[in-house]
Amino acid sequence: MAKAKGKNVELIALQCSECKRRNYTTKKNRKNTQGKLELKKYCKFDRKHTLHRETKIK
Repeated sequence: MAKAKGKNVELIALQCSECKRRNYTTKKNRKNTQGKLELKKYCKFDRKHTLHRETKIK
């Protein structure tokens, strides 16, 4: 039997740490990355690069 693909992959949102808006969505493999993602991405509302943290999609 074949294993189900994408079983450990979770859809997440990235929220800006300054303006608190969810600007990006991405996928995360829970098996490889246990902690929350923190990436520096461009925020179009602040018009600069800011730290974006992982949040759940409602």
